Amino acid sequence: MSSREEFIALINDLKTISLTISDEQRKGLLHRAVQQHGVSVDDAIEILRTSGLAIGDQVNYFEVLGLSISALNGQSESDILQVVETAHKKLYRVSLTAGGLPRSDGRTQEQWRSLLNQAKDVLSNPQKRYKHIEELNSRKREESTIEVLPRASTGITKPHIQVKDTVLSKHEDAVHSVAFSPNGTTVVSGSADNTVCLWNVVTGELTNTLIGHKDDVSSVAYSLDGSTIASGSYDRTIRLWDATTGEQKNLLTGHEDNINSVVYSSANGTIASASHDGTIRLWDAVDGGLKNILKGHKNWVSSVAYSPDSSTIASGSYDRMVGLWDATTGQYKYSLIGHKKSVSSIVYSPDGKTLASTSIDGSVRFWDTITGEPIDFLQGHLSWFNAIEYSHDGSTLACGSYYGLVRLCDLRTGKFTNTFTGHKSLIKSLSYSPCGGVLASCSNDKDVRLWNLARNRESE
Repeated sequence: MSSREEFIALINDLKTISLTISDEQRKGLLHRAVQQHGVSVDDAIEILRTSGLAIGDQVNYFEVLGLSISALNGQSESDILQVVETAHKKLYRVSLTAGGLPRSDGRTQEQWRSLLNQAKDVLSNPQKRYKHIEELNSRKREESTIEVLPRASTGITKPHIQVKDTVLSKHEDAVHSVAFSPNGTTVVSGSADNTVCLWNVVTGELTNTLIGHKDDVSSVAYSLDGSTIASGSYDRTIRLWDATTGEQKNLLTGHEDNINSVVYSSANGTIASASHDGTIRLWDAVDGGLKNILKGHKNWVSSVAYSPDSSTIASGSYDRMVGLWDATTGQYKYSLIGHKKSVSSIVYSPDGKTLASTSIDGSVRFWDTITGEPIDFLQGHLSWFNAIEYSHDGSTLACGSYYGLVRLCDLRTGKFTNTFTGHKSLIKSLSYSPCGGVLASCSNDKDVRLWNLARNRESE
């Protein structure tokens, strides 16, 4: 019997006990399908969908009536009611014609007709229908944290990583920066103890320590293919390391003061670095050659970020400005003005349409990347945020505070939905795992912490 057949047999055994399972049981079955039976999430969902099992109040009533959400978009309520009633009558008539014959999905005709009536009741009522759509969307988001994602253009597989909330505590001084490997199995951290550490995400074990910097390691980043780690330091150098062996591949020199931020371009094999010397430097990621020096800020440059398409570079500075630069020519495009004090961190939204910045003035500001106009801002926090990071779907902004709190803000509502406590000092850096299920944070308290977002959502 194949693994897939074993999973189907398990589902059939469940049906002999009950034709209804809870949503928690459903999620457990999906995890079991992937972890124990080697069945893809999409295949497992299809097996459950056609099994005849009803999943608590999470039945997709659109599928029951053979309709789709998109098919009803833009229609009036009277038209929607007509569509729903027509679909219901057709299926109900077929069920009556079948008499007492059992259905192929395992339901009796009586159970099926009851389900049809439930679907009609929900989809005919606007309030119930909207609530049902929200429930379906919520379940889809939960499934995305289980899914084994398709291969990206780099050929990197991004598996769903299951971890408990974990504390990684081997650094001997403040941890300035943290980043996930592209496949999500490793976290790299840079510390004031002058080292770069690599950690196994699942076990929490320290797998390698990279030694070579002569001062604080302020920023770490993985290359797009995961083969190389770049580290920037207060010793004014950038070191490139083989991510597998830990051997140093290259040394980039030229900055005249502390390096605060390093980041890889996603498109053209370039590394950008920001420094206390007020410049952003662009380097060839392979041979380490200097490609350009961007000058314009009047104070330290604290943070640098590439737009998702790598056409634009954003920089945050102690001059209170956020600058935008043409990544190809190095030409300064314009300044984003609004912060009243030093800008500490900047990050692009996944779609590249918005740039978020945070400052010691206590605000998080959002900017339209096309027009440069301010869109919105967040204020009224327990303290100012030093680090920010978008979730991969762009719906959430993770914020790390001066007092060691990690908070998640739902950008659709502007409200904070989670607060993670455990760090004892300023949060320096945040990073989402590639599958989106884990958030890494690091702090001046010398620790790196991994937060299981799915578990913490369930505990709300």
